[in-house]
Amino acid sequence: MSRDKQITEARLYEALQRLLDGQQRHVKRNGRLTLNKINTEAQLGNSYIHKFSDFVEHAKPLIKKYNDNRERLMVVGLDIEINTSLSEVDKLKSELLRERTLKQKYRKERDNALQARSLLEQAYSELVKRVADLQDERQVHEYVVSPMKR
Repeated sequence: MSRDKQITEARLYEALQRLLDGQQRHVKRNGRLTLNKINTEAQLGNSYIHKFSDFVEHAKPLIKKYNDNRERLMVVGLDIEINTSLSEVDKLKSELLRERTLKQKYRKERDNALQARSLLEQAYSELVKRVADLQDERQVHEYVVSPMKR
C-alpha cells in the first residue's frame, strides 16, 4: 500500500473515531452515521471511502451499533446510558416523540375510562329501574304477615 493510501486510511479511521465520540469537525452532529458522513468528515472526494474495502468492513458493524443505540435513545428517551451522543435537534425530536406517545396513552386511558363510566351508568340505571319495579309490585300485592304459632 502506498504512503498516500495509508495516510488517507488513517484519516478515515480518525474521522470515524471523531464521529463516534461526537467530536465531528466537518459535518453536522444530527442524523444517522453513514459511510458518506465518514467520507465527508475525513474531507475526501465523493465515495472515495469505497476504495478502502477493509475500512468499510471494519466500519459497518460500528456504524450499525451506533445507529441502533441512537434509535434506541430516540424512542426510549434519554434516561438510559449509551455512549451515543445526540445533537440538540435529535434530543428535541426524541422529547417530542416521547410526548406524543404519552399523549396517545393518556387519550386511550381517558377513552377507556369514559366507556367504563358509561357502562356503569347504564348498569346503575337498570338496577334503579328494577328496584322501582319491585317496589311497585310490593305495593300492589301487599303481603300479610302473621306470627308463627308454636
